[in-house]
Amino acid sequence: MPAGINIKTGKVHYWFYDWKNSFVVIECLEKLLEEYSGKEIYVIMDNWSAHKSYDIKVWNTLHPRMHLVYLPSGASFLNKIERVFSFLSRDVLQNSNFQTVREAMENISNYFDNGGSIMV
Repeated sequence: MPAGINIKTGKVHYWFYDWKNSFVVIECLEKLLEEYSGKEIYVIMDNWSAHKSYDIKVWNTLHPRMHLVYLPSGASFLNKIERVFSFLSRDVLQNSNFQTVREAMENISNYFDNGGSIMV
C-alpha cells in the first residue's frame, strides 16, 4: 500500500494496489499533483529502487512542481510514514481476523479517513 503524509495537516494519502513498482509510484505522485493543484510539492522518499528508477527521474523532469527528496541510507527513523504504518499495524492489523482483503481495506480506510495516526 503506497502512502504518504502531509506533515503540515497530518492527512494520510494512501492507495490500494496489488503490487508496488515505479509506475505505481508515478500514479500516486500524479494524484498528489491533482490534489495539490498549483502548489509546489515536496515528497520525501526512502531509497527503494523504484523511487529512484529511470522512469521516476524522467517523469520528475516533466513535473517541476514535484520535488523529490531522498532520505540518507539507513535513516528510516526519519521517514514519518514508517511511524504511520507502525500505528496502523498496532491499531488495526494486529490481532485482527479479517475474512477478506476487502474487509481489511475497509478497516484501513476507516482508520485513515477518521483521523487515525494523525499525531505523527
